[in-house]
Amino acid sequence: MSTIDPRLMQTFRSKMKHPKHFHNVCQILFRQRRQDLKHYGKCCSMIDELSQCLNVPVSPKQRDQHAQWLMNCCVDPQNKNHRRDMWQMVSGRR
Repeated sequence: MSTIDPRLMQTFRSKMKHPKHFHNVCQILFRQRRQDLKHYGKCCSMIDELSQCLNVPVSPKQRDQHAQWLMNCCVDPQNKNHRRDMWQMVSGRR
């Protein structure tokens, strides 16, 4: 199972919580579906979109590693409970 780069995740977390980016990040995350997050290409696309939105460079190796990790999370952004779990992950409480 893949793991995520803790430094990169911390950078994403700090920028995601900023009011300047919060709304855009929520739109990107919550427009995904469970099926999207089980597909490697769509996970990579979402990571690229977040990277561009937050102006955080992500190497191809990091993107691959994080896409594999995300595919194993079994998250459904359309489910309110999963949304709460996603936000806890973003805020560092999970």
